[in-house]
Amino acid sequence: MDDLVTFLPPRPSSAGVAREVVSWQLREWDIACLCDDAALVVTELISNAVRHAETEVQLTVKHLDDGVRLEVSDRSFRPLLRRQPWLLGEGGRGLHLVDALSTRHGVDTDAHGKKVWVEMLVSA
Repeated sequence: MDDLVTFLPPRPSSAGVAREVVSWQLREWDIACLCDDAALVVTELISNAVRHAETEVQLTVKHLDDGVRLEVSDRSFRPLLRRQPWLLGEGGRGLHLVDALSTRHGVDTDAHGKKVWVEMLVSA
């Protein structure tokens, strides 16, 4: 199965586009059981990239034997920072959400910027 690659502008509306793209692709691959969690995770990853990197974002959706890998690449070298959420605050929960909903996740860097990736498995 071919990977799906989409380029998104650094605008808040890109998170909604990414949700739709990921949900559509997972249904096409017959792994719709991951749609809700994957939509939440990709929203966090795209929102963080748009907010902090302020560059074009590349979303890659890869089919795994037992799930999906989502990759969000930007051209920033700023590291991810895990914040402690305030009890009544709106921010700081994104990476905690990614931890809770993914099987594995990480960050890779190269000469062009960083790639935040998440793997979500059907059996997990």
